[in-house]
Amino acid sequence: MYDFSDLKCYNCQSVILSLPPMEIAKLNGLNFHCDCCGHQNLLQDFKFVKNPNIDPYINVFSIDSFLLSPKTI
Repeated sequence: MYDFSDLKCYNCQSVILSLPPMEIAKLNGLNFHCDCCGHQNLLQDFKFVKNPNIDPYINVFSIDSFLLSPKTI
């Protein structure tokens, strides 16, 4: 039926998501919080990586990163 892929936390390797690749592709670029170790994970090309530009308290981009980053229009 479906071929599920497990996505693991970049820090502790615990499974955060287990979805079909088609569904994972829709979530690319979103941040996920690991329940085991508390680290923030950015979904990038079917794997989780550390995102240094996020506010760890609310799991969204901080206003400082928007003000300091160059405009991309």
